[in-house]
Amino acid sequence: NRAFHGPAAATPMILIGNGTGLAGLRAHLKARAADPAQAGAWLMFGERTAAHDRFYDAELQDWRASGVLTRLDRCFSRDPGDGRYVQALVAEAADEIRAWVDRGAAIYVCGSLDGMSQSVHAALADALGADRLADLLETGRYRRDVY
Repeated sequence: NRAFHGPAAATPMILIGNGTGLAGLRAHLKARAADPAQAGAWLMFGERTAAHDRFYDAELQDWRASGVLTRLDRCFSRDPGDGRYVQALVAEAADEIRAWVDRGAAIYVCGSLDGMSQSVHAALADALGADRLADLLETGRYRRDVY
């Protein structure tokens, strides 16, 4: 997706996705890892089970330890005791998302068109306000690669 290219390295990123969407988000993180001038990134990601779906866990933990990932939030929708989807992470972190956006962060969403993308969009609109989210979309600070 040509419109899913990353922002300047100095722009913080909030990366949100599920399932195979990790591939598109991981590409952004790999680019950031190669650039010492990169700003922080926050990954919010949902999968089915922690036991079977912690893809690239070692790499994500390395990026967390090195500062490429400033924050890593994951949820597992089929795990007892969790049962949340990524849109729940967005809703729970509304104040922090607003603070990141106030500091100039760009938001990138990658993954399922049905369910996840609409629910994440609604949670972001609740967190930021529909007008502000529309402005982020118009200015290229809110990008989606959903399928």
